[in-house]
Amino acid sequence: EPKYSLYYIGAVILDELKINGKMMPIEQLFENIRAKIDKNLHVDFLYYALDWLFLVSLIKLDEDRIVLC
Repeated sequence: EPKYSLYYIGAVILDELKINGKMMPIEQLFENIRAKIDKNLHVDFLYYALDWLFLVSLIKLDEDRIVLC
């Protein structure tokens, strides 16, 4: 399904970070993403999307928070 694509999940993650001051704890980010996409979204999809965003230098990790670059 398109809602489970890394591009879509990555875009939702970037939007959430922009809305919430460019920084969020990973647990809060996961809950917000599940609320927007699907309550049954598995955490692996979030991790794959975060890995992809990190590889293309759009996010970084600061302790337990995800930061928009």
